[in-house]
Amino acid sequence: MIYDAPTALTVHQPIDTLVTPYRRSVFFLLLAALCAALASCSSYEEKRIRELMHEKGFGSRAQGDATVENYVAGGDSVVFLIPPIAYQDPAASELARLAAPQTLSIDGRIMIPYAGTVQVLGLTESQLATLVKGLLRGVFPYEIDIQARIVGESKIIYAFGETGRKGPVPLAPLGADMTLLRAVASIGWSPLANLSRVQLIRPDAEHPLVAEVDVYHMIMSGNTRANIRVRENDIIYMPPTFLGMVARILERILQPVNVAVQTMLGLANIRWGYDAATGKTDQFFFRF
Repeated sequence: MIYDAPTALTVHQPIDTLVTPYRRSVFFLLLAALCAALASCSSYEEKRIRELMHEKGFGSRAQGDATVENYVAGGDSVVFLIPPIAYQDPAASELARLAAPQTLSIDGRIMIPYAGTVQVLGLTESQLATLVKGLLRGVFPYEIDIQARIVGESKIIYAFGETGRKGPVPLAPLGADMTLLRAVASIGWSPLANLSRVQLIRPDAEHPLVAEVDVYHMIMSGNTRANIRVRENDIIYMPPTFLGMVARILERILQPVNVAVQTMLGLANIRWGYDAATGKTDQFFFRF
């Protein structure tokens, strides 16, 4: 008798079908690791940026309202008024240095005789006098009546747009009681300015304020209800009129052409100068 041996059927899977799931898992793991690394880098950079930001005020270390009470800011100088009787004491001869103006160092300090360098950034004149009196009280057996004065033009406002003066404008020469109308008249404006939509911007990290004022109506009617008092670090922005905006757009479009024309004229002048110097041309002309 003939028996058929049972045939064993073995199914062999292709090697690619076995490796593909492994490759996919490795790919997803690498992708997840890359995303985590990018997220950590992004969060680290965002954290560093947040550390540079501030939550209140303008952003400078010394803050206040200089039009109400002046204070020491970066770039200011400090001078002290000392009574003449203090100079009669030979031991107090070094106090004469306080009568000379001292500009703040970059870290906001000044030199006080017999006391060394002290931090005065942000102090008012009365606080300065009280500080120096307290320092000298431990040196001399008597109290010296000292008064402090802050000099300098570090307090500024900013002018942008179609203004006559642009950028930082010192506040002290404009006057102590500065208003918007006086500030606009002082900084001036271009022929393209729209005086009906002047913006007074009061910057702040938490609550910035933008007030749009019709200065043209204020000038023509005399109604000064919107004549806002201008403070330190305020921004005055004068937008252009519609035609002024068109003119500025055309100016920007034609600016590269103007540069190219000026370059070509410069090259032509160089070529003519070379020809005149070598005797290749005897033609002369003058440019006015």
